[in-house]
Amino acid sequence: MEPQEPDLVLLVAGAYTAITERLDREHAARALEGMRPSYGFVIRAVHAERPTVNRLAELLGVTKQSASKLADDMIRAGFLERAPDPDDRRRVRLTLSDRGNAVRLSALRTSAKLETELAEALGVRAVPALRRALLALIDGEGGTEAVAARRPRPPRG
Repeated sequence: MEPQEPDLVLLVAGAYTAITERLDREHAARALEGMRPSYGFVIRAVHAERPTVNRLAELLGVTKQSASKLADDMIRAGFLERAPDPDDRRRVRLTLSDRGNAVRLSALRTSAKLETELAEALGVRAVPALRRALLALIDGEGGTEAVAARRPRPPRG
């Protein structure tokens, strides 16, 4: 019996794990400990539009209570801040703290580094092909809007 290659789901899940572990190492090297994978989705969403907690819940596809708890945890950890809405003082928006922005920039640097490493290992044409394949997968599951807004859609469940 010939050994079979891992199925696509295992490969994508393994890639997600590898990327998460890489980001953890990069953040730790920059003294940005305390990050959790779910925080990355929030950081992207907050950077994209400075949402209220209600809007964050919509963006993440979770309850308002879950979004509020997550935001509170991230504020205590120093990744987010609350700021008054300049157009409506009754409304409070979430913003990135300096520490949250440092995490965002670290993640972007790590992403660029990974892309360079893949291009060196597989050839420069492989990376655009990988991007097209991933976008087709995401589009097939209805996640294109989130990607276009430069905020990943968190896993459901």
